[in-house]
Amino acid sequence: MKPAKLVLMIMMVLCLSFIVTAQLPPKEQQPQAGQQLDPDRFEAAHGRLLSGQDKAAEASRLTQAVASALPGAGPSYAPVPRKNFVDELIFGRMERDHIPHAPLAGDEEFLRRAYLDATGLLPTPDQVRSFLADKDANKRDKLIDSLIGTEAFTDQWAYHYGELLRTREASFHFWTKQWLKVDRPYNEVFYDIVTPVTKNAKGLPTAQTFYDPIGYVSTRCGLWTDADDYKGLNRLDWVDEITSDVGRVFLGLSMDCFSCHNGAGHADSFNMFLGSMKRTDFWQQAAFFGKMRNIGYSDGSARSFYGGNSLFDDLAPGYNTGNDGPFYTPAEGRFPRDGKTYEPVFLLTGEKPKPGEDPRKALGRIAPTHIQFARAAVNIVWAKLMVVGLVEPYDGFDLKRLDPQNPPPAPWTIQPANPELLTALAEDFRSHNFSIHRVIKTIMKSNAYQLSTSFEGQWKDAYIPYYARRFARVLTGPEAVDIVTQATDLPFDLRLYGERRSYVKELSSPLSMKGGGGGGGGALNAGNSPENPAVFAFMQAYYQAERAMPPVDKNIASPVQAMMFMTSPVVTKRISAEGKTRVAKLLQSGKSDDEMIEELFLASLSRRPTTEEVEVAKRVIAKDRKTGPENIQWALLNSAEFLVNH
Repeated sequence: MKPAKLVLMIMMVLCLSFIVTAQLPPKEQQPQAGQQLDPDRFEAAHGRLLSGQDKAAEASRLTQAVASALPGAGPSYAPVPRKNFVDELIFGRMERDHIPHAPLAGDEEFLRRAYLDATGLLPTPDQVRSFLADKDANKRDKLIDSLIGTEAFTDQWAYHYGELLRTREASFHFWTKQWLKVDRPYNEVFYDIVTPVTKNAKGLPTAQTFYDPIGYVSTRCGLWTDADDYKGLNRLDWVDEITSDVGRVFLGLSMDCFSCHNGAGHADSFNMFLGSMKRTDFWQQAAFFGKMRNIGYSDGSARSFYGGNSLFDDLAPGYNTGNDGPFYTPAEGRFPRDGKTYEPVFLLTGEKPKPGEDPRKALGRIAPTHIQFARAAVNIVWAKLMVVGLVEPYDGFDLKRLDPQNPPPAPWTIQPANPELLTALAEDFRSHNFSIHRVIKTIMKSNAYQLSTSFEGQWKDAYIPYYARRFARVLTGPEAVDIVTQATDLPFDLRLYGERRSYVKELSSPLSMKGGGGGGGGALNAGNSPENPAVFAFMQAYYQAERAMPPVDKNIASPVQAMMFMTSPVVTKRISAEGKTRVAKLLQSGKSDDEMIEELFLASLSRRPTTEEVEVAKRVIAKDRKTGPENIQWALLNSAEFLVNH
């Protein structure tokens, strides 16, 4: 390695170390009002609920750490127009409380952000040039309209929902892409997920694969020898896990703690609503799935309950917490139940199925009519686009702390960062046929979304809940590897059912890159490239897991991420001046130094280089016309500007 490059690498490591250090919380943090911290009363089961409480602070620290290295918009004191109700409620609140905010992002900053959020990809150099040259005052809205509903958009958001729902099957991924593409009403999507039934696996609605990773395999049945032996699946533990997952994603509620014990004395130290819940409340909610059976493999045997081939019906005797053989139902993965039978009752309203109504179909009908269904949906989208949710974590809603007109007793405080906005988004979502496209467009077209990361003056933590600037976020695993291939013009050579794919997020699950298992997302469908393990390791550095558990939601830069960008073959082979890389093609094209430099900047950072950057780059190229462009490409990929979405 050349000495100059070694020095640059050392500087990059030191720079990222400073970023990581800057993100660490203060040593002595005071508990927030209403948390009533008592370490003796916390259990490991509650860890996820508490893990999101510092996400806003993480985003603020990351943004502060990298802001000086980003181009930003420069100071501006011009008033920001209010384009929709999001702006009215965001800027109106800041105006009322005399909170300063960042200026609007410039075109280059906005363009990169919009592409990454909507598609997980960067704009091409020609797309950047075209957008910057466009003088239409409405060009940002037109760009957003042009991105939502595209193939790249459905790849990005189907992967996101795949993470939330923990699905691995290609069939579910394709199904998710389709409802996203046509903007199918979200309440109908929910209905299809909770109601699949079939005696023929091949004819089953693909939503059935939602149930695959949830299974609790009975520890007492390691080998199936009898086609009628269903003891391989602990049915009620499976039903309880289904209930928890439905609550987590579609109601924004983490119900695990009161599925095992009453909330009082446990969850009441940090969540008033959960603290008021009892195990019997959970069992009544779980009873909506009480008649559901997973009856094994499509060949008629009971040896497999996974892999997209399982059969489902509603012929079980209900939510009997005793033993409803031939399944084994006494709790193995949870605390013992009381042996009684429970009828379905919706947790939030007490509503029951109509006489003769299938319980799962009743749940599909009842849940979307409650405002919490809409709140949970829009909060997930807001968090994806604005980095920090209106409620954090997304499954940590406290339903007793949402209404400013009915505030909780001191020292508890209202939970959402902006309760009026949460309500307005949820109501707009419901009144427009549960359209996910509309929520995304409403947020992205707001000037609140389009603020710059740069902030004139002293930033204060008190400004965080006002969304007074754009928060930077660490890339997701698929985004990180995909935009490396895009910036270097050397895409992956992947396959999904024999069809060529260029980007990881086009595959059905992260197991596609790991290889082995994963059903429709397995190695055979990703191709057998020797690069795959390196790609999967790269993604893991960005908190990519295998979907066995809910997704890790961190926004912290790490030295491991830096080392991946500096030394992983996913990057190093793509900066080469040989082969089919962007650098190699530019050298072969006969372009001038200025043209090469501009192309590299546009492809990697979605902006033109500054005069100073051009001068430095020219000096690097002058020393060696082959290694010079390589070093420039490598430096751009390792810049803070590339490493975060801002």
